[in-house]
Amino acid sequence: MTVTPTADKVIAWSAAGGGVEESLQPGEAVVTSGARGHTGFVQTSNRLLGFSAGLRQWREVRLGVEERVGRYQLQPFLILAHTNQQVHGFQETRGHWTSIALGPNERVSQLRGQGHVAVAITNERALGFSTYTGGFFDIAWTPQERVLSIDGSQNGMIVRTSSRTVIFKSQSNGWTEVR
Repeated sequence: MTVTPTADKVIAWSAAGGGVEESLQPGEAVVTSGARGHTGFVQTSNRLLGFSAGLRQWREVRLGVEERVGRYQLQPFLILAHTNQQVHGFQETRGHWTSIALGPNERVSQLRGQGHVAVAITNERALGFSTYTGGFFDIAWTPQERVLSIDGSQNGMIVRTSSRTVIFKSQSNGWTEVR
């Protein structure tokens, strides 16, 4: 799959056939674009676009006036992106964006993903996101807890902190603490 930006639109080309277009609005500019596996991604000056090759459709999430995109993680079946205000996740299989607000002093420090799962690490919590389950699943950090490492596989992410190890699996609806 390939994503091609032009002057007034973006086009997703999948192996299944011709291109699927999404028009840009007047004054809207493409900041970055990419494709991986079945998923296409475009960040413009005022929205995020996710493309589902399976559904052959673009879906958008609009950015607020003061919302600034930080980093993003593009996987074969999902996209995870964060701004200064929210974390956004796109499920390719459903062609659907989900967003979760960050707290007033919450900042994203890391995005990691592999296969069907991704996590956003903030100074207050970890947010798990999967291609299979709807929404974000969070686990809060204690005030003294520090993230030491993040490892992943196709279907799980393991976060080791100064006081525990937690796992988020692609088919689960929450985090599991390993003792």
